[in-house]
Amino acid sequence: MIGELEALVGHLLVVGGRAVSATPPGALVESPPKKAQRGRELDTFFTLVTPAGTVQGQAAFYEEIARMSADLYFRSSGSVTSGLREAITGVNGYLLTYNTTAGDQYQANIICLVLRGREIYLARTGACLSLLRQGDTFTSAPSDPRDEYALNGLPLGYSPSPDVKLAHYEIAPGHTVILSDAGLAAADPEKLMVALGSAEIAAMQDALKRLAAPKTQAMIIHFAIAGTAISLPPKLPKAPLSTPIPTPIPIVTVAEPVFTSAEPAKIDSPPVEAPKPSKQAKPIDASGGLRGVFRAIARALAWLLKGIARVLNGILDRLLPEPADGRAHIPATMAVGLAILIPVVVVFVVVALRLSQVDETNYDSLVNQVQSQANAAAAEPRTNSDRVKTLWLAVLQRVDEAEKLRPGRSDPVLVKIRAQAQGVLDEYAKVTRVAVTPLRNFGSAAKLGAVIVQAGADLYTLDTTQSAIYRDTLTKPDQIGTRGAQPPPIVQLGSAVASYSVKKIVDMIWLDEGGIRNSHALVALDTQGILVTYSPTFAPATSQPLQGAERWKAPIAIRSFQEKLYILDPPANQIWRYLPSGTTYPNPPEEYFGAEYQRKLGNAVDFAIDEKGNIFVAFADGTLKKYNAGAEQVFDLSGLPEGKLRATNAMYMDNNSPLPAIFVTDPTDQSVYEFTLSGTFQGRFKASDENAFQRLSSVFADGSNIYVTSGQVLYYFSGGTLSATPK
Repeated sequence: MIGELEALVGHLLVVGGRAVSATPPGALVESPPKKAQRGRELDTFFTLVTPAGTVQGQAAFYEEIARMSADLYFRSSGSVTSGLREAITGVNGYLLTYNTTAGDQYQANIICLVLRGREIYLARTGACLSLLRQGDTFTSAPSDPRDEYALNGLPLGYSPSPDVKLAHYEIAPGHTVILSDAGLAAADPEKLMVALGSAEIAAMQDALKRLAAPKTQAMIIHFAIAGTAISLPPKLPKAPLSTPIPTPIPIVTVAEPVFTSAEPAKIDSPPVEAPKPSKQAKPIDASGGLRGVFRAIARALAWLLKGIARVLNGILDRLLPEPADGRAHIPATMAVGLAILIPVVVVFVVVALRLSQVDETNYDSLVNQVQSQANAAAAEPRTNSDRVKTLWLAVLQRVDEAEKLRPGRSDPVLVKIRAQAQGVLDEYAKVTRVAVTPLRNFGSAAKLGAVIVQAGADLYTLDTTQSAIYRDTLTKPDQIGTRGAQPPPIVQLGSAVASYSVKKIVDMIWLDEGGIRNSHALVALDTQGILVTYSPTFAPATSQPLQGAERWKAPIAIRSFQEKLYILDPPANQIWRYLPSGTTYPNPPEEYFGAEYQRKLGNAVDFAIDEKGNIFVAFADGTLKKYNAGAEQVFDLSGLPEGKLRATNAMYMDNNSPLPAIFVTDPTDQSVYEFTLSGTFQGRFKASDENAFQRLSSVFADGSNIYVTSGQVLYYFSGGTLSATPK
C-alpha cells in the first residue's frame, strides 16, 4: 500500500537580481489547528502573499495576511474550493476596509495551495502563477505565463469582487509544485521543467535563481512518501485572529523591494481589526452573490404568489359567489385565514419589487464605477505603459462583471467602454482587429485543414476528419456563390479515384506544371502513397502512385518548386523530394537533408518554399527555420510584440504579391501574423469576434484577401500590410 504524502518545502527570494537566503515574508505553510472545521483535519495549507501596486508594506504586513488566509481557510466549511474562495475574499475584504479607513491603497497578490491526500487545489488572485512537474509533464497556471492578460489579474485590495482562479490536480511522489509571483513568468518552460527535475530542493533553488527575474518570490513544494522526505517546517508562532494587522508602512524611496522585521510605526488612529469570518461583510460577487440569490428567490416567489392569488381568486369566486340577498356568508375561520394571508402576500410582493429595484440600482452604480475607472485609465499618460495596461485590464474585468448581471442584454455604454479599453490594449500589443466574414460552416464533425484560392474564383477547403475536399465558387472575395444545398465534396473518405480509394488526405496544393496528367490542377497527398488530382476542366478526380512511399512515416504537408514535389515527414526527420518525368513522378524520392546536415524536425507542423528555393519550416513552439540545399541558414523572427510566437500550427507564403510575405497562425494567441521573407514582423491580426479564431488551423493569402480556417468554419478578412493590391 502506498503511504501518505508529505512535503519538502524550499523558498526562493531574489532582490535586485541577487538571491537572498531568506524566506519570503508572505510564505506560509500551515497544518490544521486542533479545532479545525470538520473536513479540514487532514488538509495542509500553503500560501504565498506578495506586494502589488505602488505602495508596499513591511514584512510583518504580508506575514499577517498570510496567517489570516490560513485561519480563514481552516475556519471555513464546505468544499476545498469554497474554503479557498472564502479565505481570499476575507483577506480582500480586510484590505478594502483598511484602505478606506486609512486612506491608502495597499494591494497584494496571493496564491494558495491545499494538499488533501493525493490531490492539490490551487487558488490565485493577482499577478502570480503556479508551475507543476508531474514526471515528464509540465503544467502552468496560467497555461501561458507570458500572456499578460492571463497573468496580471486584479490584486487583492483593488476590487470588491476578487478574481479568484482555481485549479485542481492529482499528484504522486516525485511531483513538484512552485508557487510564485510574476518573477518566473518570462522563463523558458523547457528550462523550468529541467529545473524541477531534481529530487533535491537545493538543486532546484540553484537552477531557478538563474531563471528568475530581478524581483522574484517563490515557494517550492516537492512531494514524497511520508518518512522519505523532510517534513514540513515547524509552525511559526501565530497571532490570534483578533490581533490587529500591523500598519503597512509605504516604501516609495527605494527601487527594489526591501523587507525588514522592524516594528511598524505607530499612528494616531486605532488600527483596524481583522474581521472575524462570522461577522465579515461579504464582498460583491459578479454573479450577484448571496444578495443576488435572495433577490432571485424573492422574484420567483413573487411571481408564484401572484399566480397562486389568481388561482385562489377564481376558486373563491366559485365557492363564494356574490350572495343574492347581499348578506355576507363567509365562515369565521376562513375570514380569519384570509385576514392573515392577504397581508403576508402583500409583504412578499412589496419586498420582491423592492429587491428588484435594488438590483437595478446596483447595476447602475456598477456602470458608474466602470465609467470612473475608464476615465482614470484614459487620463493616465501613455508613456507609463505598464500602468496604463493594468488600468485598462481592470476596466475590462469590471465590464465583464457588469455584463454578467444582465446576461443577454447589451448596454451601449459598456459596449463603448469595452471597445475603448480593447483598442488601447491592442495598440500596445500591435494588434489589428479585423472584421471576419464566415464563408461556410462545414458542420460540427469537421476539422478543417488547408484552404486554397485559385485564380480568385475557385475556393478549395480540406476537411481532414473525412479526407473531404470541397470546391466553392467566389462571386466576390468575401462571398461564395452557393445557393440552397451546399455542393458535395470533390472526393472524400472511401471515394474511388482511378484504381485507389481515398484513405487519409493530409494536405493539398495547386500545381500548374509538373508530373501530373493534367496541368493546372489541385493535387492532394494521401498517406497511402498516392496523389489525388482534380482538374475543374477534366473532372472527376483521379490518382497516381508515388514510388518509395514505404519510406514515409507520417507526412503532414506537400509543396512544389520548379515542378518538383516536396513532402514534409517530421517523424522521419526528412523532407522527401520527387522529380517529375513527363506526366508522372516515376522514381523513388530523394532526401532533401543529406546525412551531413543536422536537423530536428520532430515538432515541425508546416513548411513553405520561396522563389529562390529556400525552405522555411514552422515548428509547434512558434519558431521558424530556414534551409537552403539542406543547410540551415541564419533566420530569426524579429520585432514581435511579446518577443516570440507562443505556438504555430500552419503557415503560408504568398510569393505572387508585389512584396512576398509569410503568414503564420498562432492558435494559442488566436492570431494570424505577417512577416517579411527576412522574418521582420509586419502585422498581427485578431478577429473582432472573439470566438472566431479560437481554433485556427490554416491560412491562405491572395494579395490583401486572407482566408483562414478555424474549427469547422472558413473565414475571410481583408488584411496584409506587404501586399500592395489584390492579385
